[in-house]
Amino acid sequence: MEDDECTGARCVEQAEAAMYYHDYGNAREPLTAVCDGGDGFGCFRLAELYQFGRGGPADLDKAALLFEQACDKEHADGCIRRSELARDGRGGPVVDLDFTVKACKLGLAPSCARAGTLLNTADGVERDPTRAIELFEKACGLGEVDGCTGAADLLSDPNGPPDANIRALAAYVKACVGHSGYGCTRVGLAFHDGLGTQKDLEKARTHFTRACEFSDQDGCVAAKALEASGGKPISIALTTKAAELGSDGLEARALSCRMSEQGLPALSEVLSGVARHKESLDACAKDGAAVAVSWEFTNGRVRDAKLTGGASKKLQKCVVSALRRAKLESSGACQAVLLIGDPGGAAKALSERGHDDGRKHVRVSGDDE
Repeated sequence: MEDDECTGARCVEQAEAAMYYHDYGNAREPLTAVCDGGDGFGCFRLAELYQFGRGGPADLDKAALLFEQACDKEHADGCIRRSELARDGRGGPVVDLDFTVKACKLGLAPSCARAGTLLNTADGVERDPTRAIELFEKACGLGEVDGCTGAADLLSDPNGPPDANIRALAAYVKACVGHSGYGCTRVGLAFHDGLGTQKDLEKARTHFTRACEFSDQDGCVAAKALEASGGKPISIALTTKAAELGSDGLEARALSCRMSEQGLPALSEVLSGVARHKESLDACAKDGAAVAVSWEFTNGRVRDAKLTGGASKKLQKCVVSALRRAKLESSGACQAVLLIGDPGGAAKALSERGHDDGRKHVRVSGDDE
């Protein structure tokens, strides 16, 4: 046997020394032996060398394989990094979900919540709300507030089975205990409406007040209204948000609506009303644009609409005119970034928005300049 041959504990020592001194060229061989010996962390460190081209040429396919091996050897960060590579083009949404779920099974609460979100939003995978709830609830049990609210949002339904609303309330309570203003507001709503529990307006007021203390504006508004009502039930409008939502070909980002109806179905219904005028909106910026808009509506009619960024007057007039023709089913106020016109141009404009202050209109049709 050669004196410099790497075997057993000697491989670990050589790998540690090489990594400590950033001698990545001499780290790959001993790390390979350590990984082959069943060490998940060794596979993970070796994968990073291939991912970033340290100690030799970069090889993302090799890195992906090594992250998979790390994950299989129960190194949770390997699962996460493999899912990230899948999002970057080496595997796609299905592989992303697979390794995110594996990270969840290894006890990473944020991964459980993310897996639930992937299954709920059907971003490249088939939507499975039942499985999403299971993953959200696991995240909640591991202390992840977003998991609690994610599960509760899917379970809560005034027309749903009582046991589902009881589970929803329990999850919202955990979120509230975790200092989620939104969670406290939803607990207040449950007590106000008797959803998953008996009606109790005083407990509703207490939780709305707590939500306000956690800077949830819906909670502040509800607490003041309930106090002013003299102990009588009130009409409560809450904010529902979606980072991404599409309807009939119209894509929206950062959609947020404050209205008495809550949840993804309510948001989808509002966006559907706007999407009926997609053709008119697309004509406003044929080359593609990502426009930040807000609109208020009463009894189904849009009363006020405006662009919140620095768009040309022609674009503003065109988009506002299209929004005003929308027929909606309720009353409320919304804001969103709408992707209109050419999809490629709109996507580029949305990407460019990420480099400004979030208010400036970036790209419009040549006809609008």
